[in-house]
Amino acid sequence: MHRFQRACIWKLLANERRFDVGLAVNRPVFMSHIYSIKKSARQYSTPRNVPCEIPARRLESKTHPLGWEQIQAQVEPYFGNNWNFASEKEKKGFLCVGFSRAFSHFFPLTRDDRIDLTCKMLYLSLLIDDQLEKMSFTQMLSYRDRVMTIALGTASPDRSICLEWMLHDTVMAMRSMDEILASDVAHGFCQLLQAQTSQERATIKALGSYLKFREIDMGRPLYTALIRFGAKLYLTSPELKNTAALESTAFRHVSVMNDIYSWEREWKVYQANPTDGAQPFSAIYILANETGLPYTACKRLMYSYCRELELAFKQSTDEIRHNSMESLTYELEMYIKGLEYFMCGIELWSQWTPRYRQ
Repeated sequence: MHRFQRACIWKLLANERRFDVGLAVNRPVFMSHIYSIKKSARQYSTPRNVPCEIPARRLESKTHPLGWEQIQAQVEPYFGNNWNFASEKEKKGFLCVGFSRAFSHFFPLTRDDRIDLTCKMLYLSLLIDDQLEKMSFTQMLSYRDRVMTIALGTASPDRSICLEWMLHDTVMAMRSMDEILASDVAHGFCQLLQAQTSQERATIKALGSYLKFREIDMGRPLYTALIRFGAKLYLTSPELKNTAALESTAFRHVSVMNDIYSWEREWKVYQANPTDGAQPFSAIYILANETGLPYTACKRLMYSYCRELELAFKQSTDEIRHNSMESLTYELEMYIKGLEYFMCGIELWSQWTPRYRQ
């Protein structure tokens, strides 16, 4: 929670036999760039990063009843003690960002006995994403393939590399607890890696294509699987098919909401280093190019779009209930609520994350 606004666009240097990749801007919402945050700055009770007048939210939010402080105390020492951070400053910065608070909003239905593994998988996805940003495109592909084989259990980890053994051990522990749902998590994780290293980014210029691609790029396969694993929700194939439209709506909402709140920072980063051939990979940037409207107007339009997606989500939920021959199963009801909470959680995270207030 990664993976949660990554949207770098690859720059291909024309040299027929060789690519180098220039990463532009817009990393995933949970991106693990490190910032040192004073305790006083980590007050999340009210939104502080409101980009424009906010239309009323139409969905319900929830936080995990265990409390984010307890989740933090349970999970973060594992990474503080084992992850090979580049420096002590980077380590302190990572531990001060407060991803446990985001986890509490994103996955409030997670069972207490599954918090440790679900949260570890979220953190690993963010840390691995951070590693990808530092690589050339060729290195990314090699690294991606290696990490995917470890996640799928087809290769043994190198115990001298923290990322490999921590990922392996986490996935294996998930499988020993719940083979079916853990398999969905592992495959969702691999789909996310493939999207993050795809050259398709460089070809997307229209908003429709962008929104479709970003459903996967924002982690739809991984995060939906984590919702089900954490809450121990077993859905049938017909139920998963019936919720596909809901998932699509939810993750379009997630990607656009993240783009709205991250825009000022991402545009500033891009202007400071306008790599030749690279452009911001953002709904705000694409809409502005297509319409000629200023970025502030595009943010307002996209905020209204998100609220319309919330109405569409509610309408689709009602249609699923109406079309059901019987009442919905507990698992399906909880999964739909899990998607709703995730959508709201992204907005809450984007409003108070220190990352967008720098």
